[in-house]
Amino acid sequence: MTDHGIVAGLGDRRWIGLLLGILVVFGGYRPVVARSESGWDVPIILTQVPRQTAISPERQDPSGLLRNDWFDGARLVAISPDGELRVLSQGFHSACDPNLSFDGTKILFAGKKESRAPWRIYEMGLEDRNVRQVSPDHLDARNPIHVSTLFTLDSPEPWFTLVYCGRELSGQGMPKGYPSLYNIKLDGTELRKLTHNLGPSLDPFQMWDGRVIYSASRKSFEPGAPPARLSLFGIHIEGADMEFYGGGQGQRIQHMTCATERGLVVFVEADRATEDGSGQLACVQESRPHVTYRRLTDDPGFRYLHPSPWQGNRLLVSRRSADGKDTCGVFLFDADQGKCDSVLDQPEYHEVQAIVLRPRNRPDGHSTVVNTKATNGVFYCLNAYDADERIRPHLRSGTIRRVRVMEGMAGGEEAGHSRTNPDKPAAHRLIGEAPVESDGSFNVEVPASTPLAFQALDERGLALATCGWVWVQPKETRGCIGCHEDPELTPENNYVQALRRPSNQLTLAPEQRRWVTFRQDIVPILRRSCATAECHGGQGTSLNLPLHTENPTSTDIEKAYAVLRMPEGGAAEKTAAGSGIGRYVDAGRARTSWLVWQLFGTNTARPWDPVGGGPSREIKLMPPSSHGKSLKPEEIHSLVQWIDSGALLDPPTTASK
Repeated sequence: MTDHGIVAGLGDRRWIGLLLGILVVFGGYRPVVARSESGWDVPIILTQVPRQTAISPERQDPSGLLRNDWFDGARLVAISPDGELRVLSQGFHSACDPNLSFDGTKILFAGKKESRAPWRIYEMGLEDRNVRQVSPDHLDARNPIHVSTLFTLDSPEPWFTLVYCGRELSGQGMPKGYPSLYNIKLDGTELRKLTHNLGPSLDPFQMWDGRVIYSASRKSFEPGAPPARLSLFGIHIEGADMEFYGGGQGQRIQHMTCATERGLVVFVEADRATEDGSGQLACVQESRPHVTYRRLTDDPGFRYLHPSPWQGNRLLVSRRSADGKDTCGVFLFDADQGKCDSVLDQPEYHEVQAIVLRPRNRPDGHSTVVNTKATNGVFYCLNAYDADERIRPHLRSGTIRRVRVMEGMAGGEEAGHSRTNPDKPAAHRLIGEAPVESDGSFNVEVPASTPLAFQALDERGLALATCGWVWVQPKETRGCIGCHEDPELTPENNYVQALRRPSNQLTLAPEQRRWVTFRQDIVPILRRSCATAECHGGQGTSLNLPLHTENPTSTDIEKAYAVLRMPEGGAAEKTAAGSGIGRYVDAGRARTSWLVWQLFGTNTARPWDPVGGGPSREIKLMPPSSHGKSLKPEEIHSLVQWIDSGALLDPPTTASK
């Protein structure tokens, strides 16, 4: 294949003449703006959104992380430095998200032919105006980017692909769930799903080294944790080696990412989602992204969106006033000086998503062992004791005994959280457990293309910590240094114990994976040992579990569940759903749950946990020895698993099979 990685300088008049010639193919020009004072002298492509366009309310995201869709009726235009404009998206009801090929001859964009139609990805030749659909019909598709070559060990030659955001379509043709990243060949074949977290993945941008930087939701599974964030992540173009990229600094929402020629990764950030996703500009350095965060703008009167690289550390960016009384215009922003110069702004349109129309260097290609025909992958950890600063000082050899692997279902987090209450602890389905070696290593073979959460377990089977959603691609072997390790720490070259033997097989078929739920698994235990008439089934007890009858009604089961989940203040369970912290059960954290303290006869909280207890949490071993119906070890284990996996009443009804 030919490498078209040529970068034309701003002063290259021969290239500018060629681009203007390409624009002439589209027909006559129409003057729109006078030449600006910013010094731009290369044509640009951008999206124009009619000023009167209403932002679609049905795309509101209850997590408070995502911007709404406001591109209905938008169009793509090319504008020359002399202010001449030509519409590129004739024949489309709506078009947006332009991305230029490396050789500067084609663009990818999202478009739809009718107002209610799903978004599709199209490729257009700038010289011949040929347009063809690339994305499949079963996905609502947005934000396409050309990416570098991909090849396998036995491929006859590398091939070019593109990455985009896609959402499955419902039977009514409407998108459902959150967007994920997909990769597909330019000819529309070999579709690969790249991200498998149960939250949004959006705004991909390919770096010079071949990695794709994108934004995705990130939330701790610990009850009472801060609200979810939209953070920066990195991934290879076939979905392998996902990593947390941008560090935990900055504001809650970080998206619309791009990188400059001089090594700045620039993004838009805000503490809460705005309708158009606007906010202030911030950046990290490619060389040390976790420790180099800084804000680029702090303008209370303005909001920024959709930065894209221009030259050096200068970017094209859209800006509007904070009060929303004007339209978005395009500016040249200098990240070194903080200077922002106007390029163009038509009062009847919002100008956004501007990109420069010139060839660019092609990023490094990528070879892969991922095989889409495989069903499993391998995940190994070098040292689970290499944990974050809160936990590391309290871990001693032998503290971590096993690792529990849990699956998040497509739709499961939305149902487990409730889409109206997205901070409620997530629901997990058990895949299995495996030993952790004395050096802290473990090695498991797990289902591929599946959102997974790993829990480090102590000698009682209580989760010490839970990681966020991770996954392996088919046939991928993926390793981590430890649990929330220092991202700048390079591990010692050590042949760990877990890699000296075959992987532990945790590859149950989906129908064999198990939900641990209150109604199905916990009610029978409580009925036998706790909810008898002389114990917690009676009326004269603070913990009244109306389960003593042979066949308790659904109402009685739900009352018992609400009592266990009730917060310290005694209000209804729904008031504590966001925190997950209850008087008896902390959903997602068995080690701090008062119910578990009673079962073990001791406070099982760890030094890094929030302080709990007091007079209301007096510990008495339950059931008491005089009761004669002590719980079996496997029953206690089920109760611990139930709490650590989210303390569900029932399996999520929308979880896929």
